[in-house]
Parts: sequence; structure tokens; C-alpha cells
Amino acid sequence: MELACHRCGNLVHEGDGFCAHCGAPQLTVEAADAAVQQQQQAVRFRGDTQPVNWRAAIICALLVAVPVGLLSALTSISSLFVIAGGFVTMALYRRRNSAFTDGRIGWRVGAILGAASAAVATASDAARVLAVRYLLHQGGTVDAEFSLMAQQIADQAQKTNPEAFQRTPQLLHIWTSFWLSPDGHAAIGLLTASMVSLGMVIFAATGGAIAGRILALRTREQRSL
Repeated sequence: MELACHRCGNLVHEGDGFCAHCGAPQLTVEAADAAVQQQQQAVRFRGDTQPVNWRAAIICALLVAVPVGLLSALTSISSLFVIAGGFVTMALYRRRNSAFTDGRIGWRVGAILGAASAAVATASDAARVLAVRYLLHQGGTVDAEFSLMAQQIADQAQKTNPEAFQRTPQLLHIWTSFWLSPDGHAAIGLLTASMVSLGMVIFAATGGAIAGRILALRTREQRSL
């Protein structure tokens, strides 16, 4: 296939780099290709399609998860530590990865932090219970805590559906007896750990998303200067 030289108009063979008559280079860029290149550059500038560096995300999350999980297990304001941990994790991820971050990346990285922090907090709380019961020989204290929670669950159930307990009075006795039993204590521990873990994941993901968004805005401001 022969094409016309864009300078002199003579015919040149397709694939020839230069015109044989005037020596003009025959490298051209189609308008569609230029539009695609501009679109790709715009996407890279926004950073919306940047993938997550999972290796760096997991490492950063594990580094922050240990202190966050321990503080969450020892204090009653775990949500604040988890949200702050999301900010710290994203800052470490941004520094170690040297890549663009946004809210979606922050949400994913924060969720990893929340899951890891929940595992550390659950393990720490389980270790505390074992130490109190078997090392300090204060099993009565642990049983009293579970009994209090079991009674609260039974009272809440009775308030939520009083008609059922009035129609079947023995139902309240069965319900309370289960939660006061060892199986009930195990169920209470499992439910508590599950609810706390879910909350930690949500709070950490929220903190990471906010931090990722803030870092994205800062990056755009630096690029625009």
C-alpha cells in the first residue's frame, strides 16, 4: 500500500520511515490516538484507577494494628484509636509506596487495618480472661461479668417482646438459663467479639477513606502549583 508524503506529496511505501524524494519523516499520530493519550494522562493525573499495592498495604496495616488493637482492648474509646489508626496507616502507605491515594484505596487499606486490629484486640481480651481466671485465680470475677451481660440480654429480650414471655412464662426461665450457662457465656463472648470486630473494620475503613481523600487533595494541589 502506498501513501502520499505529507510534505512533497510523492508516493511512499507504507512502513517507510522517510520519504525517498524529500527525506521527510513519515511518522504521524492519528487524532484518535492523540485523544486516547490525553485521556490516559488525565486518568493518571486523577489517580482514580491506581491499583492498591497490597503488599505495602498489609505491611503498613500490621505495623499499626498491634498498638491500635492493644489500646482498643485496654480502653473504652476504641473507636477513636481505630479511626486515628486509619490515618496513620494511610500516611505510612503513602510514604512507603510513593503512589497516589484516594478515598477508595483508603477504604480498602483501612479495612485491612480494622480486621488486623480486631484480631489483636480479640486475642488480647482472651488472654486477659485466661490470665484472670487461671493465673490470678479470680474466676468468680469473670463469671460475674458474663452473668451481668447474660442478665442484660434477658432483660432486653423481655422488654422487646413482652407478649411472648407472658404467654409462655417458662420461656424467660429457659432464655435466662441458657445465657447463664457455659454455652451461653461462650455465645456472649463470640457475639461481643463479632460486633466489636465489625465496628473496628467500619471505623478503620472510614478513617482510611478520609485520610486517602485528604492525601489525594494535597497531591492535586502540589501538581497544580
